[in-house]
Amino acid sequence: MTSTLNDALISAWVTGWARCRGYRVRHDDGMHATLRQRDTGDGATDTAGPGSDWEYVVAEPTDEQLQTLGATIAENPQRLLTIVASAERRPGDPDPDTAARAAAITGLRAVATGERLMTTDMAEHDVETPVIPDQFEAKVDRNEGWFLVTFTTTEEHGQGAGQVAARGRVAVVDDYAVFDQIWTYPAFRRQGLGSLTMRYLSALALEHEVDEGLLVASADGQALYGYLGWDALADVVVMGTGSDTSGESSSHNTEN
Repeated sequence: MTSTLNDALISAWVTGWARCRGYRVRHDDGMHATLRQRDTGDGATDTAGPGSDWEYVVAEPTDEQLQTLGATIAENPQRLLTIVASAERRPGDPDPDTAARAAAITGLRAVATGERLMTTDMAEHDVETPVIPDQFEAKVDRNEGWFLVTFTTTEEHGQGAGQVAARGRVAVVDDYAVFDQIWTYPAFRRQGLGSLTMRYLSALALEHEVDEGLLVASADGQALYGYLGWDALADVVVMGTGSDTSGESSSHNTEN
């Protein structure tokens, strides 16, 4: 499968990413927006406090789009602008051209660089649920339009039973599977749980008729996803005013 960076793909990614995180989302003629929520630390989210505001997402924006969005963010300094743009570079390198162009046009500055939008052909992934080592067990939460899988230790593990070791989420949007928040806790890294989580989530997504997988990977995560059969499609750059709140939680990658 050869993926193309287009508005339908970006719309699906924004919708799935927001769904996994419980954000509101809206779409308007090539401009997508999510109402990001601040984590209160007690399992709840706050849409009114500092760090909670709209984030705009555009793919291959025109100068006019950048000027308009830059002016809006200047009036609302907590808001963010995420630009998704095709670029050829080495994995993990920042994309200075996209950031520099956006900064020159909008007057904003880059608050997050180095992330990449990655894709995969879901037909290349196993529909069967992977075998789980005896030291772990999986719990699946089936929500409306998305899944959460959590791996905890069993009594077979040296750290005893009931320890959360890894987790991840995937949303199904039309024929796309959008993966997000793939995380292995530090004490359980280098035990294959990242790959296991991705395989388990793929099997869940393939319960539906999905063709293509989408995720945004950090510089550190790109090597793992490349090993698992994912290809980089575009750079992801986040622009903001540089205020204390505009840079909060600006990352989109699956490890956050």
